[in-house]
Amino acid sequence: MNWGLYTRAIVSLGFVLCVSMLLLGYVLLHDFDETEKTESIVLTLGGIWLLVMMTIHLVLRSTIKPLSVLTKYITTTSFEMPHREISANLRARKDEIGILACAFDAMLSNLQKSYSSLEKREEHYRQLVETANVIPWELDLNSRRITYVGPQAKAMLGYEISDWYEEEFWLNHVYEEDIDMAEKFYRHVASRDEGCEIEYRINHANGKVVWVRDCVHKSICDPRSPTLQGLMFDVDERVKARQELQRYREHLENVVNERTAELLTVNQELQSFAHSLSQDLRVPLRAINGFSDAMLEDYGDIVGDEGRGYLKRICGGTKKMGKMIDDILILSRVTRKELYRKNIDLSQMADNVVKNLREEYAGHPVDFIVDEHLTARGDAELMVILLSHLLSNAWKFTQKTNHPRVEFTGELSAEGMVYTVKDNGAGFDMQYAEKLFLPFRQLHNSAEFEGVGVGLATVKRIVLRHGGKVWGEGKVDGGAVFHFTLGESSPEQLSYNKKILLDSDTAV
Repeated sequence: MNWGLYTRAIVSLGFVLCVSMLLLGYVLLHDFDETEKTESIVLTLGGIWLLVMMTIHLVLRSTIKPLSVLTKYITTTSFEMPHREISANLRARKDEIGILACAFDAMLSNLQKSYSSLEKREEHYRQLVETANVIPWELDLNSRRITYVGPQAKAMLGYEISDWYEEEFWLNHVYEEDIDMAEKFYRHVASRDEGCEIEYRINHANGKVVWVRDCVHKSICDPRSPTLQGLMFDVDERVKARQELQRYREHLENVVNERTAELLTVNQELQSFAHSLSQDLRVPLRAINGFSDAMLEDYGDIVGDEGRGYLKRICGGTKKMGKMIDDILILSRVTRKELYRKNIDLSQMADNVVKNLREEYAGHPVDFIVDEHLTARGDAELMVILLSHLLSNAWKFTQKTNHPRVEFTGELSAEGMVYTVKDNGAGFDMQYAEKLFLPFRQLHNSAEFEGVGVGLATVKRIVLRHGGKVWGEGKVDGGAVFHFTLGESSPEQLSYNKKILLDSDTAV
């Protein structure tokens, strides 16, 4: 029968006890005198004891021997050794020893497979680390010695790997000016459980100084032996490029400062020029105009029609020159004036401009339409100038149009509020649109429409100073449309304009 080890031991002991009890009963039941009976009992008990000991010895021997063989096999097996199967005799047993032998055999096989897999993974990760363009290292905080450094150290810094394990090797090769900074950094990392980074210089074996970047953290896998672990990167080219960029930046700042000083000088000269325009040039112009008017009054009959025509042209030229001086002064002031932004009512401002235009062009009535409550955030003085130029242009170029009409509207777009001045006047050819905002460039004959070509240039300068943009659309004899924005408006301003426009749409 294939009984288990313990079952056979119990059966054997039970059999011995039964035989012993029979022998003892036989002795007690027979008629012996006291002495013989005592001797028989003692001999019987002694025999029973010997029989039990022999049985126990045989049972233990049959058990201990295979256990010893199994133990010896297990204790002499190593993970590095090829797997050896436990003997077939042990594994073939049908008792607990056989079960243990099979279990240990399977366990050792799995452990060796796992160990082999771990070795392969370790080798894989080691190759990844040791072939990367960084230097992995580890420092024991108790001994203050480097306990591991990657083979990249030889290629990157030129020192033999064995040199790194010398006492205070790293500290002795840090660039002198960076030693204090580096020591404080590593003490800081050693006292905390968070990773940090540092850039410093280290002396190369060839005598050069190399910039490196260390990514360091503290490892407490073994609290009794804490370590610092890190990856050292060669950032020499990057740092030198950054330093070179900084030098270029400083150079550019110097150039900008020089150019700014030159611009300030030029600006002062322009201011002087503007002063000359406003003072020195006006005097001779007034004299020319005054004498021309005097000649027309006093000698008009003498010079004849042709002479009077010349004198009128002289007066017209001086007036045009005076207007040009005024426009140049305005353009100069627009450029120099400090910007003061505030919330302004463009609709009311446009109405005031139109009121002046109706007085100036009394014989030229125009239908003027403006969106109500158009607001903006800008410089009020400059915005008056902007609207004056745009609306006066629109008014002027509708002089030869039946039922002239000028509109000032606003529309909320993704870029913010877009303001529009539209007329149905002479318009312009779009192929010359890029010349619209250039100073002293006129797309129309000055004999038909008076002007010096500075108004739209002033408009563009004002819009640019507000951070916006301006553009025009037109068609010959089909009117013109000018759009402009004023940069970013405040959220309150945008929401207010949106509400006004929605209310206007609802009312319509």
